[in-house]
Amino acid sequence: MDNQNLFNVLDFGSSKIRFSTFDNDLNENFSETIPVVLDSEYSNHFQEIKNIIKRSEKKNSFYIKDIILIHNPQYLFEIDISLNNLINEKSSTNKIYNSLLLELHQIMKSNYNSFDISHIIFNKFIINGEVFSEFPFHIKKIDEIKVDSKIICIPKNINIKIKENFQKINLNIKNIFCSTYTKTLFYLKKLNHENTSFLEIGFNKTTIVIYEKNVLKLIYSIPVGSFHITKDISKIFKISIQEAEEIKKLFNNSDTEFSYDDDSKNNSNSTNIILNKGISINTLKKVILYRIQEIFDLSFIKSNISKYNLHLNNSDLFLIGEGSKLFESNTFNLEDKFGFKSVSIFKENDNEICKSGLNYYLNRHQVPKLLSKKQGIFEKFFNYFSK
Repeated sequence: MDNQNLFNVLDFGSSKIRFSTFDNDLNENFSETIPVVLDSEYSNHFQEIKNIIKRSEKKNSFYIKDIILIHNPQYLFEIDISLNNLINEKSSTNKIYNSLLLELHQIMKSNYNSFDISHIIFNKFIINGEVFSEFPFHIKKIDEIKVDSKIICIPKNINIKIKENFQKINLNIKNIFCSTYTKTLFYLKKLNHENTSFLEIGFNKTTIVIYEKNVLKLIYSIPVGSFHITKDISKIFKISIQEAEEIKKLFNNSDTEFSYDDDSKNNSNSTNIILNKGISINTLKKVILYRIQEIFDLSFIKSNISKYNLHLNNSDLFLIGEGSKLFESNTFNLEDKFGFKSVSIFKENDNEICKSGLNYYLNRHQVPKLLSKKQGIFEKFFNYFSK
């Protein structure tokens, strides 16, 4: 049977698939996480997804047809758009707000048609000269409005490919959201820090997310992740990718110091295993350290942080993602080029990752679609910049 009172959330990760089913009270009644090997056609992913769905349906005795998908593709696109206009016609606040959303869709369609909108985020409204962090529906009349917004997009060809594969296994995607954004937004409430940044080190990408006063200021991705550490180890020591991955994972639960000095502390168990393979422990640690340093440097340099006038010395940086497990028990003496107030690990929970997608869906998913090509009240003047 088809149970309309349940929400099905799937996190489509590069190295893991997480699936959870929640009831109306947001209680989880099924959850499963499966490691998966990424391939260009996602065939491994969809084989595992079919198996998970079957197990869920069998356990709960209901047919699953709709899912909420959270996904963080290797290529993420963010654009800032400002709209500014005098309202000469008498319009309700609801109409103005909907026109604003539709206008953003039109701008994106006209200028960035190769991308699908994943999130529309409003950072600031200036209405009749007064500043608001959220749209003031209570105002009776709007004469002048300026809006600063961020649009997070996913390449359309990636979305099409994923949707086609889900259709083949008879699953309908209700919404696709960026998992990095839904997760960090969800974590903000738990952390209760005024200025918070996240660095998500994933399988084949790393994403920096910066919030100031709980407002998203920056989200940017580079196509370098933990798998590049594995490839470095494989190439330098002339071993297989599988052997390199096993060696890298030895450090996930070790107590090792990674430093540019050769006399840094080693963990005896890991060292013995690696020495048995004829691998220099100091060279191995340098390989890992240099790649980690590059991931940090590229994330902050490529994102062009200076353009945003951010105050990183007042921001706490939290490391998330599968690649951040290297930091849980080890010490990395990296060159500090950015001066965060603190750097620590945020231990993620598979249930919370899926719940972050559901939480976003329940609170923000009703975004009007573009209904016509008719010019709206905001299209007459706008400016935008992208990264």
